[in-house]
Amino acid sequence: MSTLIRLPEGSVCWPATALSSAAADVRHAHTRVLRTPSAERSVGGTTRWERRYADVSAWLEWDWVEIDEGTVVQADPLNVRSNVLLLDDRGRPLLSSRRRTTLATLVYLLPWQGAVLDELRMVEPQRRAPAQAPLRLAA
Repeated sequence: MSTLIRLPEGSVCWPATALSSAAADVRHAHTRVLRTPSAERSVGGTTRWERRYADVSAWLEWDWVEIDEGTVVQADPLNVRSNVLLLDDRGRPLLSSRRRTTLATLVYLLPWQGAVLDELRMVEPQRRAPAQAPLRLAA
């Protein structure tokens, strides 16, 4: 009896035990900044990190929000979108709950906040500029 797993095209398999080495090879691909229309200073977006192979790219993507100027956090640490199928020691896919926590750990190991803050500085330089003191006029 065959136990083949059919994966969506473009999926990549990683052994879960290779997590720490995968973190060293995953690179920032792009970050998208979105301003929330309801709040003038509310900023968030998505960031994507990739590990390229010869014919395919493994990617991880998640949402982030800025909670204070210069401080960004994941919007939902257990909601990491990815085309990666994580495998256990026996080569079987991890359960969904374990996959989510393992991908969350990988995100934790990445220096992603710096890349997001760099993008924020480029996209919104006027918001990031230091406030100038008001001019005083002589009476």
